[in-house]
Amino acid sequence: MAERSTEHNATTHWERSINERLKRWNAVVTAWEGGAFEGPPDVDEEDKEQVRQIGLSLWRSLLHAQRIMVHAYAALLSVPEFVAEAHRRQSGRFSTSTLRQAIQSTATTMCQAFWLDPDRSGNLMPRDHTPFTGIVYALHYKERLTPTSPPKPSISPLAMAFFLFHIIRAAEFLAEQQGCRNEAVFAAHYRHLAMLLRRSHYHFPDDRTQVETLCRQVDEVLVREHPETQACWQNLLVQGEALNLGVTAQSVHAFLRATLPNAANLFARCFGLDR
Repeated sequence: MAERSTEHNATTHWERSINERLKRWNAVVTAWEGGAFEGPPDVDEEDKEQVRQIGLSLWRSLLHAQRIMVHAYAALLSVPEFVAEAHRRQSGRFSTSTLRQAIQSTATTMCQAFWLDPDRSGNLMPRDHTPFTGIVYALHYKERLTPTSPPKPSISPLAMAFFLFHIIRAAEFLAEQQGCRNEAVFAAHYRHLAMLLRRSHYHFPDDRTQVETLCRQVDEVLVREHPETQACWQNLLVQGEALNLGVTAQSVHAFLRATLPNAANLFARCFGLDR
């Protein structure tokens, strides 16, 4: 009985510690730039075309956009608290075939963020407006959008910042894997997505090192063995295979190793890979 009580106290202390960390890190994120819903910016055709070229350089096609999202979701799924948060919003979002729909819809949304739309063959074509900020607002902002609609549970500021940073890093990583490393394009890509997220009622820093540092801290503290994480990772690879993306456990591991060393080690153990 005493041993059981000791284990319970240790678990309770761990949970309190994690909750305090989450509270502190969410406060850090909400101190960054942004936080108001402003909608997409007004830009002229020349600026649109410049952003389209960034999108075509890094996102390339709908299929490639979905590959990016599989790698980014692998990072998000490494944190049990982020998985639990998502499943409170939508049961089974990451542990069932619903994840496949999330990969597809988020990939399309990200292409649209660059004034691009996939055609029926998955090639990216110009579009006249970007709904990115409106979509983020409608899906994830907690207040009622109309008097009759129920409040929508929102993604926490920390989880949203963590996810967007790894979307950015996944796009860069896959470009680097194909021998394309253009720092100017990477910087413009970061600035564009950071700006759009800030106009969507969320926060994201101009200073990239701030979000990099926070993500490393999250990796050091929150990433750990957890049945939900492992099950969702396995499901992620299953859904990637169902979409014919050619994503492998080795590719995902290489991405995590470049950004989240603890997550990479855990992923390697989960799939029997060399570290």
